[in-house]
Amino acid sequence: MADQEQEHHVEAPPSMEHIDRTELYTSLPVRIQFLHSFLEFGPEDVAALIAGQKYVKALIPAIVNIVYKKLLKYDITARVFTTRNSRDEGPVTSWATEDSAQIMHRKMFLRWYLTKLNSDCTRMEYWEYLDKVGLMHVGKGRKNPLHVEYVFLGPCLGFIQDAMFEAILSHPRLELYRKIALIKALGKVIWIQNDLMERWHNTDALEFLEEEPIDEDDALKEGYLHGKQVLGEDDASVRSNGTSASKRSSESGKTVLGRPIEEATHLMDGMSMGRCPFSGMARPDPAHLERQRAVPSRPAVVNASGNGLSEYHIPGTPRLKLVNGRTVLKQNLDPNPFSDAAASDEKKI
Repeated sequence: MADQEQEHHVEAPPSMEHIDRTELYTSLPVRIQFLHSFLEFGPEDVAALIAGQKYVKALIPAIVNIVYKKLLKYDITARVFTTRNSRDEGPVTSWATEDSAQIMHRKMFLRWYLTKLNSDCTRMEYWEYLDKVGLMHVGKGRKNPLHVEYVFLGPCLGFIQDAMFEAILSHPRLELYRKIALIKALGKVIWIQNDLMERWHNTDALEFLEEEPIDEDDALKEGYLHGKQVLGEDDASVRSNGTSASKRSSESGKTVLGRPIEEATHLMDGMSMGRCPFSGMARPDPAHLERQRAVPSRPAVVNASGNGLSEYHIPGTPRLKLVNGRTVLKQNLDPNPFSDAAASDEKKI
């Protein structure tokens, strides 16, 4: 009878990958590996990010400016620049403006942060810094605590993502599959950053929570990780004279492409005027661009037996595609679903 009363346990099927809950909350590498696996962040995404670095870099100065315009639009977010605590509802002694030294300083660090976000994501140091960004907003990891509630951090990331995606999708010369590959990869990185921010605010797995000690080397200055400077002068975006190119752009009132920042911050206005948000130049006739666009030939891919891989797809191929009102799975799409041949096949479906 006792045996019958015992709860019946069944082992997980061999096809299921085991994830240890304790390690998920106590080991950053395990958490990152799980997020990569779940979001299917892989070599294609890394390749897309590397190929798209120059496009993202061109957007950074404009994004920095529109982010701070947004943060200074609301008193509840603007007051944090004075109180350093979004929970502080007391009187504010002074209000920051776009021209104040404090905001210019914060803009510099946001430029460096976005440049870091646009750097080599194959190193664990990259993800460690993204995690530290989350920790620093809950009053830990630095001598001068900063408390910013997640209700402000999440929308800010979403605003950055929206601005990036809008500009990339409106690029006049970038092939569609490259646009899709780049925004898919960027979206995964931003959502991992979102998780690494949110995890310091929620109450999940409190049993694993330990007080985070202050790293004396990291706490001295912002932009350090394990005593090593990872933003600013050690960053690839900084010239040999120690001056950030994007910093010079803001100080001169122009973007890295020489366009006035005020014009660059109105991305939607530029789109409505038929202008490219990257260069500010008037867009040429789409038919003329189509004649100039050269889709690179797809390399031949073979498996171990030497046979071609029938399910090989170019980066940016969607998992699902709407074809003549029907949803088609990736495995049923042409290897290059953006080619003219694929388009003609779709019409036959």
